[in-house]
Amino acid sequence: MKMDYTHYEQDKQTSQVMTQKEIKAMAREMVGDGQTPNMWFVTYGPHIAVHDGDYGYDFELIEGYDENIDTETFGPFTSYEGALRAYNKIELSFDYGVGQAFIEDRECGTVTEKWLYKRVRTEYVQDEYDNSKRFYKNN
Repeated sequence: MKMDYTHYEQDKQTSQVMTQKEIKAMAREMVGDGQTPNMWFVTYGPHIAVHDGDYGYDFELIEGYDENIDTETFGPFTSYEGALRAYNKIELSFDYGVGQAFIEDRECGTVTEKWLYKRVRTEYVQDEYDNSKRFYKNN
């Protein structure tokens, strides 16, 4: 289920709600820049992790979803607790295209994240082909 959290923190000076495009642009500029005051952003999107054996994870887009359209960012939050409340409301769901969610901040970048992943397993099954009847008529 998609997150029903639609409140964007307002800029205290202009008292205007920021658009999704403005929030994403601000997050790109601020996340991990090490500046103060610290701000937090919450993002969810349509990527899932694919466990590829002993080598770790790769990420892939959930089929039918677009990362530019179906990725949403919320914030900036002035406290970690506010970002955590928004983050905890996100339910990961393959069917609704929400495969990952994370909190990022100015100080260290990614603070916490959760994701859906699929395991790719190799399965060995036995098969047999018997062509002996062509060569041995007594069988």
